[in-house]
Amino acid sequence: MKAVVMIGPCPDAKGGMASVVAVYRANGLFASGDCRYLTTATEGHGLRKLVVAASSLLRFFALLLAGRVALLHVHGASHGSFWRKFAFMRLARLFSVPVIFHLHGGEFRQFVDQRLGSAVRQRVVDTLAACRLIYCLNEEVGDWLRTLVPGAVVQVMPNPIDLRAGAASHAKRAPCVLFLGRLEREKGVFDLVRAVAAIAHQVPGIRLTLCGAGSAGGDVEQLAIQNGIGHLVDFPGWVDGEVKADLLRRAGVFVLPSYAEGMPMAVLEAMAARTPVVASRVGAVANMLEDGASGFIVEPGNVAMLGDAILAALTDGKTTHLMTERAAVRVRTLYAADVVIERLRQRYSELSA
Repeated sequence: MKAVVMIGPCPDAKGGMASVVAVYRANGLFASGDCRYLTTATEGHGLRKLVVAASSLLRFFALLLAGRVALLHVHGASHGSFWRKFAFMRLARLFSVPVIFHLHGGEFRQFVDQRLGSAVRQRVVDTLAACRLIYCLNEEVGDWLRTLVPGAVVQVMPNPIDLRAGAASHAKRAPCVLFLGRLEREKGVFDLVRAVAAIAHQVPGIRLTLCGAGSAGGDVEQLAIQNGIGHLVDFPGWVDGEVKADLLRRAGVFVLPSYAEGMPMAVLEAMAARTPVVASRVGAVANMLEDGASGFIVEPGNVAMLGDAILAALTDGKTTHLMTERAAVRVRTLYAADVVIERLRQRYSELSA
């Protein structure tokens, strides 16, 4: 029997793309056998990653030879993520198997336009042009892709959220500012520390919880100490599952002050948990939060604006209640896993017919 083959990172790994695949898996996309998943990247040292990718490529080749691939669905992003999938897409093209390229991450445009030589850039363009369909996470990226690859079929496909996990709590929330993600400069964590330091005296009991790991973790901790809030900052490390769900249920506000994003899963998770959200106007965030109707939107890098939004989220209960109720409805209507998976299955049927 022919099946859709989906490729991407290990669903149990860290990161937004892996979280998307994990939701697909948890909601039965791979259970019936008409869609199977091959892991092309995992955590660990370089040799382990190479072995995993090569093994999956061999398995894919064997499925192609046996005539068992109806469609290839590629989850990809910038740099190594794209090149790991390149051989799969070339093989699919050789066997006349249609390809969906599903673009994640917020840096693919910079990767293509600023970091590649003309010959390599053209190879990327040709690879995308050969795809039957390109999924992206927001219309801004979609417009750029249509310019990059004239004639390409480009559609926005939202990330799915598993509404069975991390149900919202009606318990009183603590004045905790929660961040979930990589502790790196482009995620805005330095701005977040400065913003919380500026408003800390106005919010009794305030704490900043920075969940994640990254190259800037030590510098972030030092900055918190320098700004006089070292004693208010917690570093739990990377969290997932029920621990993450519990943090979202308890937090007074979830903040993602990034400089680049696609469609951040953490924002969807916060919306589903009815946790007030403050996030930068990057990627699909303005659409997710209805340009401020379902959460507070700030300009990336604007520390004063970030601090004001966090303060409002923690102190203006009437506004945040209306926002979080709208956010929960929006998630249930547009981003629920069953809704997104049904859209996927319809496209699979159309493209593999």
